[in-house]
Amino acid sequence: MARSSDDPVRHIVTFRVNREEKNQLEQLAKLSGRTVSDFVRRNLDLLRDE
Repeated sequence: MARSSDDPVRHIVTFRVNREEKNQLEQLAKLSGRTVSDFVRRNLDLLRDE
């Protein structure tokens, strides 16, 4: 799923997770129909809007 934006992605953020956290991220992203990156972006947006 392409993400259109006036601010194209130019930065890469890397962080370490254990196997269980990785599996959870992948499973939650899949259930939401998103990639892991889009899932994290969407949830950051939701947290910001609280």
